[in-house]
Amino acid sequence: MRSGALPSEACRLSAAQKGIWFAQQLAGELPITIAQYVEIFGELDIDLLEATSRVAAREFGSGFLRLVDHDGELYQLVDDSSDSGIPRIDFRAEDDPNVAAQQWMRSEFSTPIDLLHDALAVSAILRVGDRHYYWYSRVHHIALDGYGAMTLMQRIAELYSAAAARVEAPPLRVLDLAQIVEIDAAYRNSDRFKADRRYWAERTSGLPEPASLAGRSAPVEAHPRVASAALSHDVASMLDSAATKHNSSAATVLVAALAGFLCRMTGRSDIVLSLPVSARTTAPLRRSGGMLANVVPLQLEVGADVTIGALIHSAQLELTGALRRQRYRREDICRDLGRDISRNRSFGPTLNIMPADREIRLGPHLGRLHVLTSGLVDDLFVNIYPSVGGTTTHIDFQANPSLYDDDILKCHHDRLLSFLDRFLSADAGSRVGDLDLLDADERRNLLDRTGGPEHPA
Repeated sequence: MRSGALPSEACRLSAAQKGIWFAQQLAGELPITIAQYVEIFGELDIDLLEATSRVAAREFGSGFLRLVDHDGELYQLVDDSSDSGIPRIDFRAEDDPNVAAQQWMRSEFSTPIDLLHDALAVSAILRVGDRHYYWYSRVHHIALDGYGAMTLMQRIAELYSAAAARVEAPPLRVLDLAQIVEIDAAYRNSDRFKADRRYWAERTSGLPEPASLAGRSAPVEAHPRVASAALSHDVASMLDSAATKHNSSAATVLVAALAGFLCRMTGRSDIVLSLPVSARTTAPLRRSGGMLANVVPLQLEVGADVTIGALIHSAQLELTGALRRQRYRREDICRDLGRDISRNRSFGPTLNIMPADREIRLGPHLGRLHVLTSGLVDDLFVNIYPSVGGTTTHIDFQANPSLYDDDILKCHHDRLLSFLDRFLSADAGSRVGDLDLLDADERRNLLDRTGGPEHPA
């Protein structure tokens, strides 16, 4: 605790940052971080990347954020005095450079962080081949959220590309951290905040306990198990057609399909999903750094007689309402419900709609963004990477390894993809409860084990 003079540029934390501070105290040594890397092939100008990273970090402020405990109150300020540059690590001498680099990144983003003394944002250039690099970055959630991290990375790429082409980069108009905190405080003292509180109090009245494919809970984990696959061309085409037919979006259709899947798998009709949102409702906020991200509940009733068309319509209404009131924080919703925030980390399985464009252009080089972690996993994250630029939609499962082993997770993932195929193939008037959970092979195996319908067991 510091009792000396507080730097004049220091400002208090936002409500979102205070929520992360509290969550980190609960998580102990498991750091709540965002970690990602851009894979680049070509002759990368590392000195230029380091220089442009430093410029962008100062523009956003979050890249050099430091927390200060002053007389028992937390403050934040931008401090680049400890900037030691970007480490450059060469893995080419390793037996498998790619594996070695992946292990290094996994270890780095898992290392405990002292929020008052350690660097909150770290970057590194990992060389895994003569013309093959990983541009790694890790930041604690208290300094920057996922949306802001992506915006910062795009700004670095913009500065790099402009310098490589010997042209002036466009100016960046961002809000500084003090302005972001002021906007947050103004919202929390506004009539809009009160209206949002009334909305969420009504929507969450009687909110059920989280559903889980595991049927139990476990402590949060930093290293999730992953199952991933792209949608087939046929399923992707049906997804686009369904979105058009229902005057909706692919994300809305996927929300409905996931709710239907969880209903069939758990036997519950009251399905609640956790929806991460940016809470950046204005253009200036979307251009800026800081920690603003939030998680809100999506509650869908999936009874036995609910049709696919009705479920998609309900999902659209829920999404629209949630996004309009996305600034009302998860911590406030839980507090209003009388829930113990330390025990209830999520409202249900998390549906995370990821950035559509994962390509990062650095001058002549086109890099591919890979997300390593977006935070701690309590049960199940369903990450959706929308189709863009000729690619197809990807659906990833990230699961708590204490709840799901690799085989079980892959089985759940495969079953969701199969269910999605049947969901999209069915008529809008078809009942969700009539859709098969088992594919032909699973049904045949089940019949073999039970003796089949002609030979009751």
